[in-house]
Amino acid sequence: MALLYPFRGYRYSRDTVGDLKLVVTQPYNRISPALQKEYCRRSPYNVVRVTRSFEKLDNPETNYSEAALALHSWIDQGVLLQDNLPALYVYYQQFDFQGESLLRKGFIALLDLPHSAASVMPHERILAELKMDRLRLLRSTECNEDALFMIYTEDRLKVNRILDETASARPAEFKVKDELGVVHKLWAITDTKSIRRIQDGMVPEELFIADGLHRFDAALDYRRECAALGWKPAATESFNARMVACFNSAEGFMPILPTHRLICDLPDFDPAVFLQKAGKYFDVAPVSGAADLWEVMRKGRESSHVFGFYARNEFFLLRLKVKVDLLMLAHAEACRHLDVSILHAVVLDRLLGISESQLDRHSHVDFARDREACVQSVDEESFQAAFFLNPASVEQLQRLASLGERLPPMSTDFYPKLLTGLVFMKMQITKSR
Repeated sequence: MALLYPFRGYRYSRDTVGDLKLVVTQPYNRISPALQKEYCRRSPYNVVRVTRSFEKLDNPETNYSEAALALHSWIDQGVLLQDNLPALYVYYQQFDFQGESLLRKGFIALLDLPHSAASVMPHERILAELKMDRLRLLRSTECNEDALFMIYTEDRLKVNRILDETASARPAEFKVKDELGVVHKLWAITDTKSIRRIQDGMVPEELFIADGLHRFDAALDYRRECAALGWKPAATESFNARMVACFNSAEGFMPILPTHRLICDLPDFDPAVFLQKAGKYFDVAPVSGAADLWEVMRKGRESSHVFGFYARNEFFLLRLKVKVDLLMLAHAEACRHLDVSILHAVVLDRLLGISESQLDRHSHVDFARDREACVQSVDEESFQAAFFLNPASVEQLQRLASLGERLPPMSTDFYPKLLTGLVFMKMQITKSR
């Protein structure tokens, strides 16, 4: 059951910040140090100063006091203005993917945590360090500056038709093209009848977390902390809710990119020895170059489990030759046929000896979305080798999540991302003394 509410969001004042492209960003975990500096250069009001504050460079366990100071000063100075009426915010993304022009339709609302958290389905395990980082930010700012990316599946598209009524009736209140070429549009719905129709349409739906599991778990922890302190919500915008963006996967516009694995600091690691051991489970074949490997992997994903391997200027294709059900007996049936599960269980654990607890500590393994950057990192000897995966499908992930199973952390990468800074939810809390 998804109970969703309109709220009085804070939005940037155009009169103060000018072009909104100067103040919004990609999600915090997609911001490299170079991009962080670029965002800061663009504007003194860029939301990166809150979500990825430089204070973390000096203290990895910062309590984000500077981020909170920046946010509160923006509110005090009128850089961020609260909407007069509660609203649901229609959010459209127009983007190109594999030669197609796609339009993804969703809306931003507050999710009722006490009554709806049980109907939210995660598909990955969390990393404790990342969750704690977001919890410290939440404690300090008492704000949601980004929306969690939620997916639901409703074949009749009832809610989407209501969203289209708003989108077709007037120009978007916010429109920006991000650095990846994705066009983001936003409208506020304040009409109570339209809001009620959307709310009613969402009540029976279950929500699947595409992006934001660490932030969702941090929100649950923060709610428990507030309740333990005897604090009370002073408005709809408070710790009992989390800002989310909901998109219907029934339209099919949910591209997923894989997250690749890089290994480092393994004592006595030798690529030739690894490949010899891998022959027990995989057919190992050299590939002439990166482009050929990507193409062979793309073609092979429909008929078998294939992986790419790169070390010492050589590319290899690993094609699983052992029956999955026999190889993965210790794993839940829903996880067995997912490439990322096989890579972790067979390659990282059995062949390389990297345990699940080491993965959770980021020991010996790092995660990356860009294949060419992985190759470059290995060439620069920042890492010993790279493993490349094909993406899972939305249907596979939703089935797995519905059965209560979880993949290893950082298994998926939904594209495109939601922009941070479109709408803020500042909490109102009555604190007991």
